[in-house]
Amino acid sequence: MNKQNTMNGGGRGRILLVVGSLIVGGTETQLAMLAEQLKIRGWDIDVFPLAKYGALLERFERAGVHVSYGGYDSTRPLKIVRLATLFVCQARLIWRVLRWRPDVVHCFLPLTNFMGSLAGRIAFAPLVITSKRALGTHQDRHPGWKWLDRFANLWSDVVTANSRAVAVDTELRDGYDVSRIVVVPNGLDFARLDEARDRRDETRSKLGLSNGDIAIAMVANLIPYKGHRELIEAFARIAANDPRLRLFLAGEDRGIAHGLLSDIRRLGIEGRVNLMGQRSDVPMLLSAMDVGVLASHEEGFSNALLEKLAAGLPVVATNVGGNPEALEDMPDCVLVEPQNADDLTRGLAIAVGNLGAGDRNREVRQNRVRERYSVDAMVDAYERLYLCGP
Repeated sequence: MNKQNTMNGGGRGRILLVVGSLIVGGTETQLAMLAEQLKIRGWDIDVFPLAKYGALLERFERAGVHVSYGGYDSTRPLKIVRLATLFVCQARLIWRVLRWRPDVVHCFLPLTNFMGSLAGRIAFAPLVITSKRALGTHQDRHPGWKWLDRFANLWSDVVTANSRAVAVDTELRDGYDVSRIVVVPNGLDFARLDEARDRRDETRSKLGLSNGDIAIAMVANLIPYKGHRELIEAFARIAANDPRLRLFLAGEDRGIAHGLLSDIRRLGIEGRVNLMGQRSDVPMLLSAMDVGVLASHEEGFSNALLEKLAAGLPVVATNVGGNPEALEDMPDCVLVEPQNADDLTRGLAIAVGNLGAGDRNREVRQNRVRERYSVDAMVDAYERLYLCGP
């Protein structure tokens, strides 16, 4: 069904984007790029985060994108109070859809998929879209989520996934026909990476790297399933015989930094591993690196992996989720088994060994990732759904 004739007056139409918070994360950053570009293209955009916090608020304000907060507070110590704020948030979301009358309600992540699709159906939104951004392993940790995900699927006009792997996983877990899932890959903002490219020497100097040093980086919040422990173990093994190697780990500590520091001391690599915390200058950091790593035990489709490829780095990544799709036909990149320090050691050794001889492939990786994962391509795909529906 063509939705274009139902669009509200004043611009191309109204889109309500529903997300958990405005923290700097993979999904939230994708939503920010989508909102900015839709605004430029003439859409009226409202972002509805459940919780009133997050560093992306300033970005939305600069773009002229309105933000309506739900009032959920996950920091309350009592579970009953958190649940109460969640019910209030659901009521506010329904009221926002009823009052603003968006043409599209587009939801991201499991909780907001459920809440947003429910609000969209109660308030008779013309088009409800839910987005699968990762493998459904949250159902393994909390089995009740299976039913919430299935209800969200049922209430959606369109279910999207950001990789083929996520689409297949949705079919297996939820019994949802994979042929009905629209795959829209993540988009990447190449402008910031381009700006950083010419400052490699300056950035390496600030990081204390000499011309002969080999810098390896992983950008991922410090969460157990991101595989930092296996990476540190693998790095220690190859670094024992190569004094040129340095490891940089950028990401917010989510409770494991102390344990990682203990591992680093135990392995005797204190001066060669840098836990950098959350960084706002990731493009600059990557411009100074020689090898990128993604050691996750699970992934949907990693923005951090795309950023490393766009920076021209050879990447060692675990064979999970959308990682094989991202590394398809990417020269000098290596897939390794997850949760396996031995295989990660093998992959790092290959990547380091190919440096120099593989310099000519840097441009190949950069060009291919640009062809496949531009922001414009992502926004074009979503616009087709907004205008034409499933």
